[in-house]
Amino acid sequence: MIGERRSVPDFLGIGVPRAGTTWLHELLRSHHEAYVPERRKELNYFNLCYDRGPSWYRGFFPRDEELGRYRAVGEVTPYYFYDEACPDRIAQAGVQKLVLMLRHPVDRAWSYYGQKIRNGMFRGTFEQFLEHSRWPVVEQGHYSRYLRRYLERFRRDQILILLFETSVSDVPATQRALADFLGISSSGFARPNPEEVVNQSYVPRARRLYGLAFRVSKYLRRYDFDWIVNTAKRLGIREVFGSAGKLAPMLAETRTRLDQLFQGEIAELEQVAGISLDPWRRARRRSTEEEQATTASASSRYGSGAEENGSHSS
Repeated sequence: MIGERRSVPDFLGIGVPRAGTTWLHELLRSHHEAYVPERRKELNYFNLCYDRGPSWYRGFFPRDEELGRYRAVGEVTPYYFYDEACPDRIAQAGVQKLVLMLRHPVDRAWSYYGQKIRNGMFRGTFEQFLEHSRWPVVEQGHYSRYLRRYLERFRRDQILILLFETSVSDVPATQRALADFLGISSSGFARPNPEEVVNQSYVPRARRLYGLAFRVSKYLRRYDFDWIVNTAKRLGIREVFGSAGKLAPMLAETRTRLDQLFQGEIAELEQVAGISLDPWRRARRRSTEEEQATTASASSRYGSGAEENGSHSS
């Protein structure tokens, strides 16, 4: 222990963005034996705020006299996975357990694009977004490159890898995996709400105002005025901006191109992580079959209409 607070958390959620890490945070927060900070999900200590020092970081965690209530104490910052300095810093800090959530790289890129549209940080097509140097989503989809950095500092059994696709579809299995890994009871999680969607991408009706509000919230959190942001959220500030609906679907040819691009990476990741990524392959096959069925149905309707028109005109 250092001072009046513990020096480091027991575990960290290290990634990746748009792969269910907000959902993971809320799941852990629901468990009475686990502690994650309530006032801020992403602390960004080991990547962006390292110069603020350990005392600032410790301020987000329980005091020594409160530690007996928890068997696992940690936080979730998805950008730790991509920052080159984080594996060394986290290992040097003595953190022993890491949780990594991964999502099919094409779906993650699309969701990340949707988030930037929602937050007013980008205006343009998905294809233009893929070429934007500020958000290297294609590079970041090569997960094996970043995982290798962590495996240089951590044993494989210190990293729990969860797939977004199976985690949200089989919550009890995810709860058991987390419980076994973190040393908490599998029955201590709150009952999941099947209708709840966390951190969903959508297009705000008042996009400029939403973007301004988002930038203000980031500024306030930078100076530790979390209570203002959290109060605004509880009051339903997001609903004020309305919703213009979801994004238009990804172009089929873009999806095909990206799927082909990541085929080799998915095979490589299986080798590096020692896991099966068949859930990703099955999901893509189902999606392709649905797209083909939709196309065939549309073609059939068009053909029937043409024949009808032809018969009337003859």
